[in-house]
Amino acid sequence: MQHGHLLLVIMHLMALSLVTPFAKADDKELNLVFAGNMPDISVDMPVNYPQLANILENQRVKKIPTLFAFAGGSLGPSPLASLDRGSHIIDILNTLEPDLMTLTKREFSYFEDELTLRTYEAAFPIVTTNLYDPMLNANLEGISSNLMIEKDNIKIGFIAILDEEVVEEYLLQRAKVYEPKQVINRQIALLKQRGAELVVLVYSKQRDYYQTLIEQTKIDFALRVSPTDDITANSNVTNKVYSISNSQPLKILNVRWQNDGPNKNLQITTQPIALDESPMPSETTVLIDEYQQRLNRLLEQKIGLFGIDIQTTRELIRTQEMPFGNFVADAIKQFAKADIGLINSGVIRGNKSYSKGDVITRRDIVSELPFRTHLTVVNLSGMQLKQVLENSVSEVETAKGRFLQVSGLSYNFSTEQPKGQRTSKIKVNGQNLNLTEFYSVATTDYLAAGGDGYDAFLLAKTIDNDQQASLLLSDLIIRAIQQQKTLSTKSEGRIRRLEK
Repeated sequence: MQHGHLLLVIMHLMALSLVTPFAKADDKELNLVFAGNMPDISVDMPVNYPQLANILENQRVKKIPTLFAFAGGSLGPSPLASLDRGSHIIDILNTLEPDLMTLTKREFSYFEDELTLRTYEAAFPIVTTNLYDPMLNANLEGISSNLMIEKDNIKIGFIAILDEEVVEEYLLQRAKVYEPKQVINRQIALLKQRGAELVVLVYSKQRDYYQTLIEQTKIDFALRVSPTDDITANSNVTNKVYSISNSQPLKILNVRWQNDGPNKNLQITTQPIALDESPMPSETTVLIDEYQQRLNRLLEQKIGLFGIDIQTTRELIRTQEMPFGNFVADAIKQFAKADIGLINSGVIRGNKSYSKGDVITRRDIVSELPFRTHLTVVNLSGMQLKQVLENSVSEVETAKGRFLQVSGLSYNFSTEQPKGQRTSKIKVNGQNLNLTEFYSVATTDYLAAGGDGYDAFLLAKTIDNDQQASLLLSDLIIRAIQQQKTLSTKSEGRIRRLEK
């Protein structure tokens, strides 16, 4: 009996060692699914929502707790969002049950009130730390400044930072965005007072002091939503920053730590992601199929042909004259019977290449021009027009969306000159710019309201036009293509960049 009892004890200890080798009682572990930058619900994306649903299901059946953080960048712009202001994304996310969602600039594509409506539709918390609504003397309605997630005896605190540029770029009418340093340390302290074992920072715009916070262990690690696909965005995992981007919108992290000391012995590893090209049907799949069928009925109508090769890739459309930009600027100038047509490249979002002879559908144009933008006509003096063009090329080195595609204009510019003095040889319809003369300018309501730093428009007089108030820019361009049947506008040297 004694030998049998001893054998049972040895077998029991061996079994424990197999289950938790070298583990202490206070060791903690979780798997973190981090996704975002998914505004398009089609199956052709780098990671689609049905695939994400399968990944989450596979993670959640494991014994290790799974936490799903959705990092935004998805409520807009997109063809369907131009119709429902991103409501369908919230609907889809509700089937995926995220533990939290954070915000990027894209969530403000349809302004503050629409975002508040989306928070009411969401069955999950939405977090942004440095957002403020003066009307409420608090965060925007429906949005939390921090979040503590408690799951399986684990407490994880989240802080999420929104870029301050959103106020200018998206013309927010009410909400304010604080510089992060003003609020971040206070939120860290609040989370730690509530017993957060780990504090996680979610952000888009890189700041040096974020790394300092990690080195000081005020923040344990960070999740970055990169707005582009730059290499550096995904190269800093050794600094405990883990990034997703447009082309890589998903990461899975295994997080291990000990809760018995200040060091925590934090260990984070990225898990390989196996995307099933034919994911199992799920509630998410059924819902997306319904949305796709509805969208296809609306947008698959053929409206014309591409008469030349066309590119709308981000780096090109935001740094130089491009045929599609010329076509849009020409169309609004002609429709408004104005002297000049101006369109900011940031409103063009297709990021695609088309070949000569390709069919143009409504979907193509709504994908290229997904914002609910309207036409506006204003009077600008020659001096104001020069200021507008200087603003257009002030950030061309970083491919900002303020770069203008133009009609009725030609000019040179040089990045070797100081900002504010970069343009030269400006001509309006072939004539030298007259600084004291006034010109009628067809543009968007966004630019006319001073978006993208175009303060010169704020001093301009608006020309009343009964047609411009209700017609969306995308509808105007669809009509222009239907009339011309072929999109064949070429680059004509309207904008010349001077180099040594």
